[in-house]
Amino acid sequence: SSSSSSSSSSMPLKSNALDGDDTNQPQEWSNYERLVRKLYMTNLFNPVKLGLENMDKLHKLLGSPMDQPNVSVVHIAGSNGKGSVALKTANTLQRSNYKVGLFVSPHISSFRERIQIDGTPISESQVERYLQEIFDICKREGIPATFFEVTTALAFHVFASEGVEVVVLETGLGGRLDATNVVKRPALSVITSIGLEHTRILGDTVEKIALEKGGIIKEGCNVLVGKNVPLEVLQQCAKEKKALELYQCDDVMGPEGAPRLVRGMKETFEDYDAENSRITSAAIVLLQFHLTQQKIANGGEVTLITPDEIERGVKIRPPCRFEEMDIPTTIANDDGTTTKKIVRVVLDVAHNPQAMDYLIVKLRASYPNNSPDHHRIVVGMSADKDLTYCTEILLDHVTHHPEKLHLVEASHPRAASISSILEANPKLLESHYDAPGELNENGRDASSVSNQVRRALELAARNNELLVVCGSVFIMADAREELGIVEPRDSAVIAEVAGAGFKSSQENFGDEKEKEVLK
Repeated sequence: SSSSSSSSSSMPLKSNALDGDDTNQPQEWSNYERLVRKLYMTNLFNPVKLGLENMDKLHKLLGSPMDQPNVSVVHIAGSNGKGSVALKTANTLQRSNYKVGLFVSPHISSFRERIQIDGTPISESQVERYLQEIFDICKREGIPATFFEVTTALAFHVFASEGVEVVVLETGLGGRLDATNVVKRPALSVITSIGLEHTRILGDTVEKIALEKGGIIKEGCNVLVGKNVPLEVLQQCAKEKKALELYQCDDVMGPEGAPRLVRGMKETFEDYDAENSRITSAAIVLLQFHLTQQKIANGGEVTLITPDEIERGVKIRPPCRFEEMDIPTTIANDDGTTTKKIVRVVLDVAHNPQAMDYLIVKLRASYPNNSPDHHRIVVGMSADKDLTYCTEILLDHVTHHPEKLHLVEASHPRAASISSILEANPKLLESHYDAPGELNENGRDASSVSNQVRRALELAARNNELLVVCGSVFIMADAREELGIVEPRDSAVIAEVAGAGFKSSQENFGDEKEKEVLK
């Protein structure tokens, strides 16, 4: 893939990073850094309004690229699983020789992960070229577009300019008023699951949330829904919108055998990944007819995607979703020699109580011969989460040995500080954490994650333990780098303003008063 900005950029960080237009920019900044900083800071100046007005204008000014007959759009919404289904869908189609654009959020190490073509993030030079063009349009036409709107428009512009055949779009929040919802004729709309989330914005019942997600259902288009949805509400929604047909996975795949279960001590969970793979498999079957017609119309060669190819394509999982890897680690012995060990590491962005419960059950099911007192856990949270409950679940898992836990704080403004985690659960005073070092301008210790991951890796190697790194997505870039994973990573110049003006863990939330619209 293309060049990556060094994560250890040596240039001085501006202390007034959020002062507005970044006019006194150090010469050392690349054009990519300058533009992505500007993008992150848009929400400080353009209030987030729930509605499609900005996006409709932008899409039209770009020539309505997502409504062109030579592009098939797969539009995916859902409380859980939408990012995973999007990735699995894109991967399966790409392996079958379609040129596929994928738009997902949030990213882990680089902004460019959000916009991918055939499994590769777009390059810095593509961002420089196309993002500048979006900013120019916004300035010329006076469109006060927000971070998520500009990013969505950028994806549409890149995909059209690079000639992709299929675009897989993950909604940011909800569906009805999401920036991605300017798409008029998707080849397929998919609603993966519906749970109570973001209730301040989307409504406080599963039915209300279903109507928001159901906003991606379009006249004359097919809809696929997972099994964890209020079916009647969505069927009514599809009828009112004159959708072509609403399918459940069983309608396409035949009746499901016994669901794959992950059994815990107290409760049993269904294997999310198996459900996401099943939804994706049904989506590919439904897309085949549409894609075949499109290939014929465009004079392309038609190849059907076989069940075996679908099965291989859906095996992929997003990074940091129970991602397992073996990390070679060297430990120093007392006699001056060294020993090489392999540590099994699991990375997972479990960041709320339900996800934490599932992670623990999945760990026990996946490593039945590895007792929990042989697990070591690095955890960092977002400030808006239930810190007491989440840390209690982890303490309970390591049989109340706080010394098996390593607390970290991401350098992000929305990260929970170590002091707030300790305040939420004083039992963790005996765990590992750094005394506050040099704080960045967000009041966070930027070296906390790499220090503790390094320490935990060494202890796991010495004690033959499984190492789990979990919690907020904001800790993952530092953790992955410390584990030696080589991938494109945005520099500190960009990281210091990431999340500026975002009030919540979802990036495109509005201001409180504007959320009343949905009540």
